[in-house]
Order: sequence, then C-alpha cells, then structure tokens
Amino acid sequence: MIELLLQPGEKFVDAKVQLYKTMRFILRTLFEKNSIDTISEAEGWLLDGLIQPPKLLSSDEIVNIVDRMGDEIARHLEGSISDMPKHRKAAVVMLANDLIHEDLKSNKKVCNHIAKSGIPRILCEELLAIDFDWNIVSSAKKEGKIGVSQAEHISNYKLFVSILTFFTRYGTSESGWIVLSELAAIEIFTEMPAFTEPPKELFLKPETVKTKGTTAYTYAKALDLALHFCEQLCTKTKWKKQSLKVIAFVQRLGEVFQQLMRAEVQCDCLETAKALVYEISINDEALLGVINGDQVLRQLKQAEESKTVKSNARCNYVNVNPDFGAPRQLYSTLQPA
Repeated sequence: MIELLLQPGEKFVDAKVQLYKTMRFILRTLFEKNSIDTISEAEGWLLDGLIQPPKLLSSDEIVNIVDRMGDEIARHLEGSISDMPKHRKAAVVMLANDLIHEDLKSNKKVCNHIAKSGIPRILCEELLAIDFDWNIVSSAKKEGKIGVSQAEHISNYKLFVSILTFFTRYGTSESGWIVLSELAAIEIFTEMPAFTEPPKELFLKPETVKTKGTTAYTYAKALDLALHFCEQLCTKTKWKKQSLKVIAFVQRLGEVFQQLMRAEVQCDCLETAKALVYEISINDEALLGVINGDQVLRQLKQAEESKTVKSNARCNYVNVNPDFGAPRQLYSTLQPA
C-alpha cells in the first residue's frame, strides 16, 4: 500500500484522499490489534523523556517498512500537504500522524525530514487562518448531513482537529519538539478564536460538556487535544523553556476552567488542565508565584493537590528534584483518531 502511495504520476484529489483513508484504516486496525504493547512502549518512552536507541530490526513489519522508506514517505507527505486543497488537507495530515506513530518506533526518518521541510510552518499558518463556528459544526455532526453553507465550517474544523492531533504526536520526537517550539505553536493556540471564543452553551449549560453531540462537548474535546500537546511539550529536558507559555495558554482560558469548576463538572479538559498546572508548579519553582498569584491557576493547582488518591503513574514517577529534566508523569497516550 505504501508503494502504491509513492508511485509516480498524477492522481486525482479524490483518489488520493481515498488512498489516504484506506491506509489509515489499515494502520488503525493494526494499531488496535497491538494496542496494549503499543501504549506500554509509548508510556515508557515518554515518561523517561529520553530517546532509546532503536533495535536494528523491529519485529513489527510496518515499522520496518516505514523506516526503510522513511525519506520517500516524508517527501510525499511534504508535497501532498503543500499542494492538497485546504478542504481536503485533513486526510493527509491524519495519515502523516499515523505514519509518525510507526516512525517513532524506529529511526525517526519521517520526523526528522518533516522538521527540515516546510510542513510545520504550513500547518501553523493554516491554524492562524482557520475560522469556523462551533454551533454550525456541532449541529452538522448531530444531524449527520452537511449543507452547502456548513461545508466550509466542517472542513475547517476537521483540519483544525487533524493539526492538533498531528502536533501532539509529532511533538514526541526531539526534532518535532524543537521545530514546534521555534514556531511558537502554543502562542498560536493562545490567540486562536477557536479557543478564546468558546460557545455560549459552555457557560449557560456547563454540564453539557459531557453530552456527546453538544457544542460544549465538541469544544471541550478540541481543547483537551490542545492540552495534550501542552503536556507533550513538558516531556522533554528543555521543557521549562515552554512552561510559561503553557501556563499563559491555560490562564487565557481561565473563564472556561472557572465555569467548569464552579459547576463541579468533571471532564477531560479540566482534569488535564489541573494536572498541567499542578505538575508545573512543583517542578518549575520560577512559575510558582505566577500560579499562586492568579485565582484560576491557583484553584486548578489546589484542586489537583486535594485529590486524596493519586494514580499509580503519578505516585511512581513524580519527581520534584529541581535538577530533574522534565516532569515524567506528564505524558500523552493520544491514539490515532
């Protein structure tokens, strides 16, 4: 299938998209078949924040193929992401995300090539230009039909989610972490209307963040993706260069988190925000004053502190040594969507 993808010659856009979807289906099926081993490996690597030397030959044939053809795959992805029409770009971005998942198990040829290409910058520029209405998106998803007036909003939303997912996965590589940090990806999130202008439903009916199909739920899921990316940036040895930016992002959305806490709603994005603020507060003393000086940040930290039972991962891996490189308990096990 990868050889078919890389075959020279022009392909119609629809044919390319169908090929990308088929490849994603195959990769997803194989991923789910080996999900337990895959997640275990991912957690171990991310928790340590270190790149382990790959084996000369993996027992996973998909990994070997991606490694062997890594340069060709990366060049194809670069060309497709650059040339694909905006409303169809999400398909190739998500395929890139899934291929990176395999690439991370070997020599990271695809990740390293992407870092040298213009792909990350193109995707950051796409984020800056994305515009959609949360109400229109959730309404179209609920109805299952997309009208002409809704099509642009839906395609922009899909591209938005695909880029968030890709950045989170790509940020696990050293080269990805560096280039996304240099491109100020978190600062882009902080200024995006998609995040800073949440749907009114979230404030009027905050409990609907747990109801699938609602506008608040759709927003909260996307926000959690962005927070997963923030977590990912906190798993590298130079994470403190990004910690203030992460805190600024959470702080910018203070009204959202405050409303969810006031309504005593438990949801993924709120729990992720609590963990982020808490772990940064105990691992980066320079930001403790900033966190304690802001009402919402302080509430998030205290809410996490007040939990009487910590997860096994946090109990085993928490490390407040000021010389420690990164808070190892912050990791993302984000799976291909």
